[in-house]
Amino acid sequence: MRLVYMAGKGGVGKSVCSAATGIWSSGEGNKTLAFSMDPAHSLSDILEAEIGDRPTKIAENFDAAEPDLVAEAEKFYASYRSLFRALFEMFSFEVRPADFGVVPGVGELIFMDRLYDVYMQGKYDVVVIDSAPTALVLPLLKLPEVTTGVVTRLLGMKSRWTGIFNMLEPGFGDSIVTEVRRLRTKAETMRNALIDPEITTISVVTIPEKAAVLESERLIKTVEAHEVAVDSIIVNHVMAPCDYCRCRAALQKGYIEEIRTKFGDKQIALLPSYGEEVKGPGLAQVARDLYEKGQLKL
Repeated sequence: MRLVYMAGKGGVGKSVCSAATGIWSSGEGNKTLAFSMDPAHSLSDILEAEIGDRPTKIAENFDAAEPDLVAEAEKFYASYRSLFRALFEMFSFEVRPADFGVVPGVGELIFMDRLYDVYMQGKYDVVVIDSAPTALVLPLLKLPEVTTGVVTRLLGMKSRWTGIFNMLEPGFGDSIVTEVRRLRTKAETMRNALIDPEITTISVVTIPEKAAVLESERLIKTVEAHEVAVDSIIVNHVMAPCDYCRCRAALQKGYIEEIRTKFGDKQIALLPSYGEEVKGPGLAQVARDLYEKGQLKL
């Protein structure tokens, strides 16, 4: 299985690139899933299809899924109930399972848990991940380290603290250790997939403007500092020279050259400004511009 992450700041066109990549991949004969990890799902609008929580057939060899964060948060809370009870309820801090996804960093872990299921089922050749407008890969990279530390401490204090938890409720302490171990196993599996270039490709989507280029640079440096390779950069909304936009195109040209200079070791793809909202049939042109023209290799 290939995992293709589309990463970058909000509003740069990650969902369009995800949908177009899914169309191209499925057209090449790969069983493909477009998987949204952004709570503000956009794939339904872009693909002009009703996409549900479970994989929905879009075309031949092409499915898409938009997991509902509230529903997934309740399932996630139920899977690790003992752990979260120990973290929250023992300190009189109430968190409703339905609202659990809004806790900072937890949303990414919830989607990671769902992506783990997709990965382990192995039903697809390619999974294109439409990521949230944050470096969602970072929780996947740090979680194994955090959970390893928690498990080590819990096991080190097992005779004392696990016994106390078990006194409060039979099996409570043992359940906490079991759940943390399970979370660590999932996190380590996804991290190992993430750092394996034979499995995972990360494409950073950006636009040729100063703030976007700087944020993309920070994202790439942070991700690569964790031994995860960024394979390609997609520069979206590139304007063609014309009387109306000559000045804008000249400004963009400078930032495009800056991207080529800073990231010369990566595939660089340019997407034009199409002059209208890209969705539905228009995605085929994006796919051709990215892949048929040889700008990117999947």
